[in-house]
Amino acid sequence: MEYTRGFLKETQPSPTEGSPFLATTIPQGKHYDYKVEAHLVGLFADRNIEVSEQLSIEASLRFQHTRYDYDNKMIDGRTREDGTPCGFGGCRFNRPTDRRDSFNDWSPKLGAIYELSDNRQVFGSLSRGFRAPQATELYRLQNAQDVTDIDPVELSAAEIGFRGFNDRFDYTVNVFAMEKDNFIFRDTSRTNIDGGETSHRGLEIDLAYRLTNTISARMAFTYARHQYENSPALVNQPISGNEIDTAPETMGSAWVDWRPNERLSLQLEWVHIGDYYEDPQNEHSYEGHDLLHLRMNYQWSTTTRLSARLMNLTDEDYAERADYSFGSDRYFVGTPVSLYLGLTVDL
Repeated sequence: MEYTRGFLKETQPSPTEGSPFLATTIPQGKHYDYKVEAHLVGLFADRNIEVSEQLSIEASLRFQHTRYDYDNKMIDGRTREDGTPCGFGGCRFNRPTDRRDSFNDWSPKLGAIYELSDNRQVFGSLSRGFRAPQATELYRLQNAQDVTDIDPVELSAAEIGFRGFNDRFDYTVNVFAMEKDNFIFRDTSRTNIDGGETSHRGLEIDLAYRLTNTISARMAFTYARHQYENSPALVNQPISGNEIDTAPETMGSAWVDWRPNERLSLQLEWVHIGDYYEDPQNEHSYEGHDLLHLRMNYQWSTTTRLSARLMNLTDEDYAERADYSFGSDRYFVGTPVSLYLGLTVDL
């Protein structure tokens, strides 16, 4: 059981610069001021059955009730803070009247593990999950939308994999397939709608290898296809079959750790983000990036530890995230080469 009280306040300190339309519809002053009380109640049950010495099955079921009590502290509607109307049909920011919304959802899961030997096993699972709409999706509205009618996002997933280990080598390989229904997004008219469908299929690999007593390596890699499976209402261009924007096909990282003694440890990390489309129409793309990071820890004494991180070792130009908005590429620029030093003292 959870109870949370939150609020959102948004204020624009100066007038909007730009076209008469933008200057009129995005006014100076307060845009939103509301409080939300969130109530969450969950019930969970699970059962593990040892079918044989090799086979075990686990079944679980979760029920969750989510309720939001929304209290608007401003004038309802899409007016300015003082209640005067904006031109061009109204202000961009729309404040719904006080309301209560609730959602009830079930999440079942069935999994199995089969022991091939003492150090090898096959595993698999079937599951169904959900995500209730967020408060901002329900109450931080824009343009003509004064109420939302959206339901929880649903996710159906299946996976099967193989894992094992020995004195030097650990590995896990699995394939997965997921179908997401009713995903929530903001369309081109700035309306929060649901009804989206996507598919996600891929391969995950996790490897760890101890080269010597002082050197070890690890790699985690994912190859996946993420696609839109329909063209939701109010989308101005068909996107069914397109790849999901900002979702790369390949992602991965690898580490090499060196511990020459009990006090000193060094780590070199490689991070890979593959290319991806910036927009649902798949007309603009980001090429991806590869980064190198170097980390060091030194135990100076039983109470003092020194640390250093050299991030983006080769000073690559990259974006933490890239998308296409308002007719141009938009990049959330990543951090250039950076050195961080740390000192930890246990008192």
